[in-house]
Amino acid sequence: MKKIDLAYIIDDDEIIIYLTDKILKKVEFCDRVAKFTDAQKAIDQLKEAISTGKDIPEVILFDLNMPNMDGWEFIEEFVRLPLEKPIPTFIFTSSIDPADKKKSYNYEVIKDFITKPLTVQKLDKILRIIDE
Repeated sequence: MKKIDLAYIIDDDEIIIYLTDKILKKVEFCDRVAKFTDAQKAIDQLKEAISTGKDIPEVILFDLNMPNMDGWEFIEEFVRLPLEKPIPTFIFTSSIDPADKKKSYNYEVIKDFITKPLTVQKLDKILRIIDE
C-alpha cells in the first residue's frame, strides 16, 4: 500500500480531530494532515489547492453533523469541484442512523461510512479501499 501524503480531517469537534490526528501519526497513515473545524474552510482550501495545483489531499475524512456547513452540504460543494483526479472521501461520524448510510450511497466519491472512533482496523480498511 502506498503511503498518503496529505489527508484532510473535517470535524467540528476539536477533541476528535486531535485523537484522529494522533492515530494517523501513530500508524504513519500519511505524511501530513490538514485539520478543519469548519467545512466551508475546507472547501475554500480545496478550491485554492485546485487553482494552484498544490497541497491537494489524497483522502478526506468528514463528519456529517457540523454547524455552518454540515457534511451533506460539504459533499454537495465537493462534487462540484473541478478535480483532475478523484479524491476518495469517507464519512467519519458518530451517526448510526441507517438513513445517513443509505444517503451516502448516492455519492460516488464517498467510499465508505466510518463510525467514530477511528481505529487501526478502520484505517487499514480505508487504505485497502483507496488502493482498489
